[in-house]
Amino acid sequence: MLSDLTSWKKNWALMRTFYTGDEIASVSERLKKLKMDTIVFCSFESRFARSGGLAAVTMNILPYLKEVNNIPSVILMTPFYSKIMDENRLQSTSASFKVTFNKKPVHVDIYEYEWSYEQPARGTLKEYYLRADGFFEASNKLNDPYIYESLDEERNSAVQTDNALFFCKAVPLALNALGIKKNIVFHLNEWQTSLISLTAKEAMLNGTLESCGTVQTMHNSYDSGVPWNKLSGLLNGTRRKKIPGPLALSAYQIGLQLVDAPVTTVSDHFSDELISDILQTGHYAPHLQSIMKAGGVSGVNNGMFINLCPEFPKAERHTPGEVRKIKLKMRKALLRILSTYNPPERFGELTYKGKTISKLPDDVPILAMSGRLDPTQKGYDIFLRAIEKFSEDEIKVVLTPLPVNLSDLDYFYEVACKCRGNLTVFPVRLQKGYQELQTGATFGIMPSIYEPFGAAVEYMASGTVNIGRATGGLVDQIDSACGFLYKEDAPFYTEENILDFINSSRIIQTRKKNPWAQSMADNLYEVIKKAIDVYQNHSDEYYQMVLNGFKKAGQFSWKISAKKYYEVYKMTGRI
Repeated sequence: MLSDLTSWKKNWALMRTFYTGDEIASVSERLKKLKMDTIVFCSFESRFARSGGLAAVTMNILPYLKEVNNIPSVILMTPFYSKIMDENRLQSTSASFKVTFNKKPVHVDIYEYEWSYEQPARGTLKEYYLRADGFFEASNKLNDPYIYESLDEERNSAVQTDNALFFCKAVPLALNALGIKKNIVFHLNEWQTSLISLTAKEAMLNGTLESCGTVQTMHNSYDSGVPWNKLSGLLNGTRRKKIPGPLALSAYQIGLQLVDAPVTTVSDHFSDELISDILQTGHYAPHLQSIMKAGGVSGVNNGMFINLCPEFPKAERHTPGEVRKIKLKMRKALLRILSTYNPPERFGELTYKGKTISKLPDDVPILAMSGRLDPTQKGYDIFLRAIEKFSEDEIKVVLTPLPVNLSDLDYFYEVACKCRGNLTVFPVRLQKGYQELQTGATFGIMPSIYEPFGAAVEYMASGTVNIGRATGGLVDQIDSACGFLYKEDAPFYTEENILDFINSSRIIQTRKKNPWAQSMADNLYEVIKKAIDVYQNHSDEYYQMVLNGFKKAGQFSWKISAKKYYEVYKMTGRI
């Protein structure tokens, strides 16, 4: 929580490993005098390279950071992915520089995109894209910036790490090339940018930059080991000789100890889970527990990723009757899409009594789930198991997973055959119908295994009631007034079951024997049945939940987020 900022103290232990007393004193003096003239938001995702929620955050928060806090300059620093992005969308800055990496000089060009925004005030800011041959060459059908080798996880991880280290070394040099050399705060996002907390200090000591501080936001607890020969390449020669032997540390183990302010994450509840939930403490982040517990992790909730649906112009001031009328109108629009939009990738049919879905009665609920197909996080397979329990025409389900490999869809095909008439799958980015799905569905399903923030507010803003697993940011977004939360039975949430669940991500059908997966599916089924009862037999309560969702979504504000991050930025001068 942000109240912990007052008790935060900088940990100098790892600094002493890398730097002499005089060097630490020099860095300290620069931090004490640091002003916030330029915020450099560092991210491996952007408007042109999207994977998860980080791209959405990047495309929303920067104007608020600048305008709400009266910061002179806020910029984005991000990679140029030559096999994903269109160079013609960007302009050349004519600025370039060289990075010595793996003992070789690498030429880097800087491109820019000028963003003209309208909210929270009219203005512009610059996005800078670093282009270097041999780096950031992700290539896959999803245009995901993190996927280089979809069938070789070990190789993919190694390439990611190489690209991250290169970026972290390049960013201070890029600012120097752009003429931005002092009073800088680097806002680092995810492990890929975490080691800028090291290279920024190197840059101050070698004269590349005059003064800069670093803050870190963890959108996930995913991490990567850093080979010593690669890490040592980020240090100058005398520093490499000073360190006694190879360090076996991860990017976060180094970065979180070198940042100049409290570590943040993207929701209040997830900040607690990082140091209390067995999934994090026992599997994803056991190596970070002592660091996070010592310094704390502050939750800063994201704002809304979309505006309130224009179909509901009065938002929470509508009456339940008005909401019902609008929802039924949007439902009919969705049914028209489902009856006519048939891209070749679609499989599974929706029918009613064996005939067209267009005649579906109003009381048969439509359930929707969208987003990345990540077998270790999003819970599609849990939802599929719950779907199997429903009889024909009891529900209708629309899934829009985005798979990396076609084999990830095997279980979807199996359930689509078993539940013929109840389930259809669009394993592609919808070219039309996405808005109709968001607004016309009865329930949006989010059975996440973990969820740093999540997109429940998107369903709320679209007038759709959420059903979500009680984890991470979903707990902050969904309450009993606007949706339904559920959790598996506690005895099954064990390290053994979690490990088996994670290890079966390639063949998710084998999870049928996992007691934790069984319990999650059973409890999801029960909460869906409860939600359906409210929809069918207590309709005023259902439509009031829609209204409450509008109100709840409005509480997630980028203005509030920007103010909270500003308080974190101010901590960089606290020594």
